[in-house]
Amino acid sequence: MGEKTKKKQDDFKAGHRGRMREKLYQNGGESLSRQELLEMLLFFNLRRRDIKPQVKSLYARFETLDNILHAPAEELTKVRGIGHQTADMFAIIRAIFYRLGQEQVTREDVLSNWEAVLNFTVKRLGHEKIEKFMVIYLNSQNEVIADEIMSSGIVDRTVIFPREIARQALHHRATAVIIVHNHPTGHLRPSKADIDMTKRTKDALNTLDITLHDHIIVGGTKTIGFKSMGLL
Repeated sequence: MGEKTKKKQDDFKAGHRGRMREKLYQNGGESLSRQELLEMLLFFNLRRRDIKPQVKSLYARFETLDNILHAPAEELTKVRGIGHQTADMFAIIRAIFYRLGQEQVTREDVLSNWEAVLNFTVKRLGHEKIEKFMVIYLNSQNEVIADEIMSSGIVDRTVIFPREIARQALHHRATAVIIVHNHPTGHLRPSKADIDMTKRTKDALNTLDITLHDHIIVGGTKTIGFKSMGLL
């Protein structure tokens, strides 16, 4: 490649990126297409190349921006031109999403901001490929004290969890809890084991004057609560 040709290409890339930055600052992020948003993210790690082929490949493989940002590093790096630096950047973005959601649910009475709670559970568990079980502990003002992942993978929840949830609730001096688990299949229907474990947990907490507000099942970007199903 001749020096003049290379300079023209560099000038074009610089101009294209400059135009996109101007569009972002003048019209806001909502003015950018999903392809442009991903391009701008990749600018930080892929500074001296045309990144449209990488953007096209990422969308072809993972379909949505949400899926791309939540894809495992080993899958991302199978895309030509995408290295561990980009995978690390996406992991940091995921962590920021989690912290933002966590901050939102700790600002006030969660019962008056239930939508924020549901959004937080989706951000935390919606993209997990294995089943995880989380407990959110609340104080007497229904403000979040802590959230903890209690298990990953298949365990006998009916035996272990009611006792562990009660023990941890006492440890955090919680007066109420919300329990959450995900279904990696995306289906929201609770199993018999889910229903039985919820009843046992409620009974265990009642003996300690601790309220079980709800048991939320997360499937992808959707949620359902036991209370809304009449199961609690």
